[in-house]
Amino acid sequence: MEQTFNDLCNERKQQAKQISLGFLLWMFIETFAGVIGEHLIEIERGATMENTISNDKSAAIVGILLAMPLAILLLIEISGVEPLHGFLVTLTTEAAGNNPGLNTFGKILMLGVLLLLPLGFIITLVPVVRNARVGHGFTANPVNLLIAVGLFIFIATLVTTFVIDQYPCWIGVPNCD
Repeated sequence: MEQTFNDLCNERKQQAKQISLGFLLWMFIETFAGVIGEHLIEIERGATMENTISNDKSAAIVGILLAMPLAILLLIEISGVEPLHGFLVTLTTEAAGNNPGLNTFGKILMLGVLLLLPLGFIITLVPVVRNARVGHGFTANPVNLLIAVGLFIFIATLVTTFVIDQYPCWIGVPNCD
């Protein structure tokens, strides 16, 4: 890419044309389109996800990135950071008398974010399990193992909290909400 850029710049200089902002913008757009095209070819071949999970570092990064939306939403909710908290509340809730609840968008958002957690856990855990099966042990990928354990603890805490909160309703206690 660098050689191609140098060749195009030298060609413009030989034609006695200046390297303008328009030329640089055109080069940027053409390069960006080429990168997108190359990625689309990789996606069509179907090797993208296989390469992502097989690389230990990218699996750890993908696992963290999938867990970040829930972490950010929880951080905003717990800390009450304004104006983000107020915007999130107005975006996801609807007032229905004295008992405000999540609107449809809020339910879809929370469900989608909650489903990203186990996906991030699985993607992060794949290299650890693969190395353990080969015989390298669980500590061959300490970053992946640490992230997987952290995500597991986080998921277990969420499930436990939900069960403790909803258990009275499941056993039939009146007015459990």
